[in-house]
Amino acid sequence: MEFLLLSKEITQQYCRKILMPEGATEILMNITDQINNDPKLLDIYMEFYKKNIESGYWTTVWEPLAIDAYVEEVLGNSASLFYLHAALQRLPLAEQKYAERGLSEELFVETLRDIGVWVQNAYNLVGYYAIRNFSWIWRHLEARMFRIGGMQFIATNFSGIVKGFYNAKEDRLLLLCSAGMELRANGDKQGVCNKEKTTDGFVTEYEETEDYFIGNPITPDGKGLNEPVKLMRDEWEKVLDKDDTLLEIHIPRDTAFDMEQIKQTYIQAKEFYATYFPEVQYKGMACHTWLFTPQLREMLPPTSNIVRFQEQFYLYPTAGSVRFLWNFVFNELTEVKDAKPDTSLRRKVLAYLEEDKEIFDMNGLFLDICGNFGTVTYQKEDKTV
Repeated sequence: MEFLLLSKEITQQYCRKILMPEGATEILMNITDQINNDPKLLDIYMEFYKKNIESGYWTTVWEPLAIDAYVEEVLGNSASLFYLHAALQRLPLAEQKYAERGLSEELFVETLRDIGVWVQNAYNLVGYYAIRNFSWIWRHLEARMFRIGGMQFIATNFSGIVKGFYNAKEDRLLLLCSAGMELRANGDKQGVCNKEKTTDGFVTEYEETEDYFIGNPITPDGKGLNEPVKLMRDEWEKVLDKDDTLLEIHIPRDTAFDMEQIKQTYIQAKEFYATYFPEVQYKGMACHTWLFTPQLREMLPPTSNIVRFQEQFYLYPTAGSVRFLWNFVFNELTEVKDAKPDTSLRRKVLAYLEEDKEIFDMNGLFLDICGNFGTVTYQKEDKTV
């Protein structure tokens, strides 16, 4: 391929187009000069692009960015932007993909500017421009994720870690664990809060027979139960399994969190995919977020946007930790001793931790078969299946 961004002018053009912070744009333009004038840097750049980006490898892993010692020596604190520059070579290709689908330039800018948001966030945290989450940005640059109405959506294949069943007569969704999940006796995933496995846990089972789906059920707040249930095939339809398509959603840092707006955003997203990606037959939404920290229901009133949002999703056991919530409620560099209880939520989180209680995030699912997003209520009471 032609490396267009090895032109300083084109680097500047694209950086400004996607609203990269001006300070970071200047650094990226200087990196263009350095690459063009240093054969060793150019070789490292080309090799990285070929092995990690052009090959598609970066779409398959979530791992820290490995920075070459020579790049760090030459560029210092700007070393991660060297690799960001290589990633931005995908911008012309992303632009082409948008054009082929008839997607607007406005959507292109609105989606891709998220990269600059993260670069600016790094500056706010550490005092220099950097890309601290390189493994995240392929979604934007491969034209796989789109920002619609303040939220980000990407079509993904479900892992199958749980299986979903719907009883139309009862209008009821039930998740069963797949086989081999290691859970604590209380139904939480082993490894929660980075703790050692408990000795009183259990391993889930799953089986399909001619007449039944048999497995360990999960409560809507994400607890796996030790007693398996038998779902009759003539009463329950399997509505979610491995490799089914879901819209994985993310709420950007710069989006005001409002439940009513999110309801409208999902309607917009459904119209967007029906118009531009009709081949994507998704079953609902999936999300992994600090907002799915179940302990928040104890800290916040039931009318809060966070609790209302969480309750629209069926949670399932996840080996989360306090770190996800901590990074967003405080910031990833704040130590507990330095945390300021200057908001209601911060005070409640710190008080919770002072009592040595666990706080951890979870994964959650919303399936369209259950109704319109924002109106769904799951049956939480125990009942015989």
